[in-house]
Amino acid sequence: MNLLNLICPSKSEVAEDAPRSAVLALGGGGARGVAHLGVMQAISESEVRTERIVGVSMGSLVGAMCAADPDILRVQAKAIELLCSPVFQLKQEILFGAAPPADEETYGGMFPWYGRIRKYLQTHRKLTRAVTSSSLISAEPLIESIAYLLPDVDIEDLPTPLSIVAVDLLTGQQVVLEQGPLRLAVRASASIPGVFPPVKWNDMLLADIGVIESVPTLVAKSYADDLTIAVDVGQDHDRIQACGTAIEVLMRVDDIGERLLRRFLLDTADLVIRPDVGNVAWFDFGEPERLIDAGRVAAHQTLGSMAEQLVA
Repeated sequence: MNLLNLICPSKSEVAEDAPRSAVLALGGGGARGVAHLGVMQAISESEVRTERIVGVSMGSLVGAMCAADPDILRVQAKAIELLCSPVFQLKQEILFGAAPPADEETYGGMFPWYGRIRKYLQTHRKLTRAVTSSSLISAEPLIESIAYLLPDVDIEDLPTPLSIVAVDLLTGQQVVLEQGPLRLAVRASASIPGVFPPVKWNDMLLADIGVIESVPTLVAKSYADDLTIAVDVGQDHDRIQACGTAIEVLMRVDDIGERLLRRFLLDTADLVIRPDVGNVAWFDFGEPERLIDAGRVAAHQTLGSMAEQLVA
């Protein structure tokens, strides 16, 4: 019998020589979620059959890409092409300040006060937007990226079953999308509250539920006939040196709450794959190949070590 057939042997309804099937729960984490692409490759190379993909936030985008196209290498190449494109990198620099625009580089040396004034004005605009708009960033970068990566199809027409998890801000209820426009559903699940604007969907107002349910294991578990495999690309939570402002305190408590909830959610999965990407910032898409490799390595190790432990 194949070693992977020993995982969760208590499932007596699974025939001894039958290949294992799994519902995959792909978690959120921004750029860290690129590691899902490596995990999906490792799973496709194993004897585990993907029964359904359940995704939240970045996990919904990667899950949708893989559900729409079974060729994982082609999916990876398309993601890398976008993330390494000059247009995407320039937008990242403008949105998140990874590098100054050309005019600041030109004038910064001659007029050092220019950079300080520009930084002040940027901060002022962000604060103004925070109290007058539904988001700090427009939806355009998210819409453009999703349109490049995903076909314009409905969720129910995908070759692999897909569930996309979001939250309805109006009712406060979790929403699982399995019908309707794929691109809009992914955008809803990936719209980080306060960062990107929420998405209107029928009579709901949808956003990323990642702070509450960063890995959708409970939804995945409800579908699984055999295995539930969770992929955790959450941030490392090491001790911090200071927490001096009201905003820092609020953000820190959110981080702690998300970590505690994630721990509970991961306990419900049969297997948990943790790529070594916890130190990567959620907006740092600078090394997609490294992130993909981290996911592939972690998945191979987890599948292999789990089988070995059960054999021993």
